[in-house]
Amino acid sequence: MTIRIDTTENRCVTTSTVGYMCLALTLWMASMSMAGWFSRMYAHGLAMLMPMAVVLGAMGILAHLRARSLDAIVFFGGALLFWTAHAAGGASGEPASYVGWYWAVWAVFFAYVWLGSFHASLPRQLFLLGLALMLLAIALDLWTGLVVFNVIGGYIGLITALLAAVVSASGIIMFGQEQHSPNDEHHVDRGEPHPV
Repeated sequence: MTIRIDTTENRCVTTSTVGYMCLALTLWMASMSMAGWFSRMYAHGLAMLMPMAVVLGAMGILAHLRARSLDAIVFFGGALLFWTAHAAGGASGEPASYVGWYWAVWAVFFAYVWLGSFHASLPRQLFLLGLALMLLAIALDLWTGLVVFNVIGGYIGLITALLAAVVSASGIIMFGQEQHSPNDEHHVDRGEPHPV
């Protein structure tokens, strides 16, 4: 008996798992301060933005090569969001209304990606909806000056981070349950029959 392992599917699972893990970790670190758990985002959280943007960009390329269009768009969008947030981290003197438009543009982007995700799994759909709502809440906070929008956005961000973690974990867990992993004890097909 010979068991064949689909290495293409294995790479897709790895890409999805790593990409959504990056989104989950970074969103969690950013959302804790927005929700009021901490007064600001400290150095360890800020230090994550650039490396996670690079990893998300790489995962976006791999997802695109594997014809996983939705994941590729999400990862490219996340990479650009984190990269630009890191680059603008020390900016000062900008009107709050202008910065609000920055976050609103990202909210619109992820909202239309959400509209295109209705054939994806429910956790992916909810993740995109949550991300769009979180970014909209940040924009509303900057436009109105009402801190309550920032807190609401922070809690939506925490829930969204958990949804990203669920997407990250579910792919690898389901793949492992199907015993497709090269780490399983089953024989990998190298042209030799497996002894029965």
